[in-house]
Amino acid sequence: MSKKRFREVLLGALFLLLTAPIHAGNNKGKEKGGPLTLTGPIADSQCAFNVHSMGRSHEWMIKKNVPGATDDKSCTMHCVKDMGGNFVLVVKDDVYRLDDQGLAEKFAGTTVKVVGTLVDEKTHTLHILTIEPAQ
Repeated sequence: MSKKRFREVLLGALFLLLTAPIHAGNNKGKEKGGPLTLTGPIADSQCAFNVHSMGRSHEWMIKKNVPGATDDKSCTMHCVKDMGGNFVLVVKDDVYRLDDQGLAEKFAGTTVKVVGTLVDEKTHTLHILTIEPAQ
């Protein structure tokens, strides 16, 4: 395998790993610890992991006039629906993958309080027990 092809395969695998969909219910019953209460915005994996933006925020995408990214909600929806991202919870420097993408979508671009259990410490995957707007 050529070096160029090896790089392409490696980058493709890394992209798939970072943007792989998380399906609701895959990890139910496998919770590792007690419930966590976390507060932060529902964002997208593309911006949160700097896949298409810089600075782990929507600001860069909005400043660059990316079509479909005019505010936090529209940028989140654009990156998930059009760019293959997933909904995530951002808490300071931590990014939590969410097991219920449908539930997370309802709060796209808004700050929420999530009670959930960490089902996979390695991937920071969170099973949502409750989610509500932050006060």
